[in-house]
Amino acid sequence: MLMALVAFTACSTDRDDNPVLQVPANGSFMLYAPGIVANTIDLDNSSSLTFKVDQPNYGYTAPITYMMEFAASEDGNTWSSWQPTETSNENPLGITLPTSEIASAVTSGLVELGREETEFPLTAKVKARVRAFLPGMEETTSIYSNEVVLSATTSYVLPPVPALLFYMVGALPGWSAEGALTALLYPEGGDVYTYTSKFVDGDNPANLKIWAQEDLGIWANAYCVEKDKDGTQDETGAIIQADAGAIKAPTAEYYTFTFDKHHMSYSWTKLEEQNPVEYEAMFVVGGFNGWPGDGGVAMTQVTPHNWYVETTIGEDTQLKFRANYSWDVNWGYGSEDGEWTVTADDFGKVGVGGAKNIAVNKGTYRFYINDITGKMLITPVE
Repeated sequence: MLMALVAFTACSTDRDDNPVLQVPANGSFMLYAPGIVANTIDLDNSSSLTFKVDQPNYGYTAPITYMMEFAASEDGNTWSSWQPTETSNENPLGITLPTSEIASAVTSGLVELGREETEFPLTAKVKARVRAFLPGMEETTSIYSNEVVLSATTSYVLPPVPALLFYMVGALPGWSAEGALTALLYPEGGDVYTYTSKFVDGDNPANLKIWAQEDLGIWANAYCVEKDKDGTQDETGAIIQADAGAIKAPTAEYYTFTFDKHHMSYSWTKLEEQNPVEYEAMFVVGGFNGWPGDGGVAMTQVTPHNWYVETTIGEDTQLKFRANYSWDVNWGYGSEDGEWTVTADDFGKVGVGGAKNIAVNKGTYRFYINDITGKMLITPVE
C-alpha cells in the first residue's frame, strides 16, 4: 500500500509539472461589449474603445494574445467578411483599440458590400469578436469568442488604392508579352480596371487573359477564370491567378471589360453605341515637337479605338493627343495647362475634348488613349 501511494503521488506531481495543452472550442469564452454600445458610436469623434473577455482555458496558466475582428452590415442581414485589426492586447479585462482601426475595418467591410467612397459617412451594424491564441502557436491555438453587435458611424478612412499596371493579352493585342504591352487596362480607382473595344476575333468573340506588370510573359501567373471555365462567355464571374483559362466576350461587339482586382471578379458591359466615330490617325503633339499643325508622333491603333506608341521626350514639355491632321479633335486635361503632371503614381486620366495641355518631364514613355471613352494613359518606361 505504501508503494502504491508513493507511485500515485509521483504521477500526480508529474502531471502538475507537465501540463497538457488543451485548445478550447470557439465560443467557449465570453466577449463583453462596452457599455456605450447601447448608442451609435461615432468613430470619427472618439479615440479608442475598450472591450473585455473571460480568459480562455488552455489547460494551464499561459500568456495569451487577444486581437479584435469586425464585420459590417447595413441591414443586419448581409454581412461582410471579418476584418482584422492590427493592435494586439494581453489583458483580457482591457482590450483597447484605437477607433481608427475599427473605422478602417468597418469601411473595408462596407466597401466589400459595394459601398462607394462618395457614399460615406455611413452608419452600419457592426459585429465584433476576439481571436485568442498562444504566442508562437497562432496557427494551432487560435480560437474565437462569441459575437457582439453594435452600431457605428464612420467616414471613409481607407488610404487611396494605388493604381497598378495590368495588361490584356489575347486575341486583340496578340498572345505575347510584346502585344500585351500595347493594351494597358485603364485604372478606374478602388482597384478596378477597364478596357473598352470591339472584342472580335475574325467573326467571333475575342478572348483574353490579364497580366500584371511584374508577371508579363509568365502564363502561370496570368489572371483569368478557373481552367474548367476556359472560353466562358458569362457576363460576370470570378477571377483567379493560377493556371487560368481564358475569358471570351459574350458577343463579337463593343464592350467595356471590367477587372475588379479587389474582389477578384470580372464583368462585361455592352456599349449602347455600337457605331462609334472612326478616326484616320492619332498623334502625340506638344512643345517637344513644335506643336505641328499636321502630324506629330504617330500612334498605332492596336485594338479597335485604342491607340499606342512608345517614344522618348527630349525635354520637359506639355502635350496633347490629337486625332487626324488638324486641331478639330484633340484631348487634354483640366482647366489650366499643366494641371495634370504625369508621374509614376499619376499616369491615367479621362481626357476632355479641347481641354488643357498635359505636363510631361523628359524621358521615355508609353502613350495610350481610347477615343471612345477619352481615357488616357502615359506611363514612364523604366
